Amino acid sequence: MKDTENKNLVSRPPVVVIMGHVDHGKTKLLDYIRKTNVAEHEAGGITQRIGAYEIVHKNRNITFIDTPGHETFSKLRARGAKAADIAVLVVAADDGVKPQTIEALEHIKKAGLPFIVAINKIDKPEANVEKVKKELSENDVLVESWGGKIPSVEISAKAGKNISELLDLIELLADMGELKASLNSPAEGIVIETNLDPRRGFVVSLLILDGTLEIGDYILSGTASGKIKILEDFLGNSIEKAFFSSPVSVVGWDELPLVGEKFTTDKIPFTPALKAAKKIGEIIEKSLLTNEKEGGNVIFYIIIKADVQSSAEAIKENFEKMTFSIQESDKPIVKILKSEAGNVSESDFKTALIANAIIIAFNVKIDPAISAYKEKITLISGSIIYDVLDSAKKVIEEKLKPKLSREEIGRLQVLAVFRQEKNRQVVGGKVISGEIVKGVRIEIIRNEIVIGQGRIISLQADKKEVGKVEAGKEAGISVDFGEPKIAASDIIVLFRKLA
Repeated sequence: MKDTENKNLVSRPPVVVIMGHVDHGKTKLLDYIRKTNVAEHEAGGITQRIGAYEIVHKNRNITFIDTPGHETFSKLRARGAKAADIAVLVVAADDGVKPQTIEALEHIKKAGLPFIVAINKIDKPEANVEKVKKELSENDVLVESWGGKIPSVEISAKAGKNISELLDLIELLADMGELKASLNSPAEGIVIETNLDPRRGFVVSLLILDGTLEIGDYILSGTASGKIKILEDFLGNSIEKAFFSSPVSVVGWDELPLVGEKFTTDKIPFTPALKAAKKIGEIIEKSLLTNEKEGGNVIFYIIIKADVQSSAEAIKENFEKMTFSIQESDKPIVKILKSEAGNVSESDFKTALIANAIIIAFNVKIDPAISAYKEKITLISGSIIYDVLDSAKKVIEEKLKPKLSREEIGRLQVLAVFRQEKNRQVVGGKVISGEIVKGVRIEIIRNEIVIGQGRIISLQADKKEVGKVEAGKEAGISVDFGEPKIAASDIIVLFRKLA
């Protein structure tokens, strides 16, 4: 999503996804919430499935994503779209934690969502709530009633018991998250369902995450685009405009976009050049995700425009051999998006804008029509190849500086927890990289997510107080915080900030 600073931000309703094992009552819970919190005459008029709906609870809106399973949610996350703000993990009180429960939990954690545990079917004779909480704790989910941080509520979706309390908890988490969006911006969001209607053509369900969507807006998602001819709310009512956190259906597409793709809008048509630039941006986004997973190196994209093709090729070859004055692990990956003869065009600027690419303009003119973009991208121009390359190198090294603002010192894998007090915890573990140093700042990582920060206040090895412990050895440490509770298998990362 685009930067939301300085756009007259206002509070927005939360978007919630309900997940859990297939037989644990997700659908029944959604049905109960919809029937009791959507006006009765409206609820009866729901004749289409658009993948999401809005409810009103105590005069506040909540949007629920109604996905048939985890597949859609996975697609949304895999394409880099944060589909929801809050998750509800449903676990049946008579069945406990199942493999699909753990799978749902992994999706929630990887998406970085705050979540609530809803223990369902408490009205059943064989319900065992404490057993469920125990099984959750064995999967690193410690609910508040067991001394943890995860809110939970015991419900019966069938009888409607404590559903209002669940909705209260959702609103509380939303307030804590301080969710904001802009009314004044063009709409952006994600595709949640697609359909080919024999009468109306391509019908696409969208979830607006920011801005305002209106009849007549031009819309783009991947290679699919169009002008909005029909706009409907989740009840199928025709509307003129819709706002952030709203699920809507749109008619007017030239083809069906993919579920999980992001969409953008504008008041003017998307030209073929801009559509191509948007597509390049999507390819880059996926490539960036892949490269980060493979090596963690920052990628810089370059567009080279030169007076003749031989000059463009010479600049490209020098970029491919370019070296940087930084340590090996932080060296960037340089990828050439385009290397060709010709002036810098509006299409080049739009591609650079979307890809966050650097434009190299060697002995060429710059289209005066693109002056509006100059402040938003990096453009390096000149008539001497080595001067242009040197300027580009300096720009790249300068852009890398935020990445070098801290240095990792070492890592310890927690093997045992010895003591946990209000403002202090004592744990033991093995130094798996670098070294452990007394007084240094730390992060606690669980399932690849940072759950807390603090500082090492004492360090022991072989029952003696020491200043540092090297990799391969075991150590006992005391840290200066009481929450969250450290658990076995957590990774403690030591780091120092650089000037």
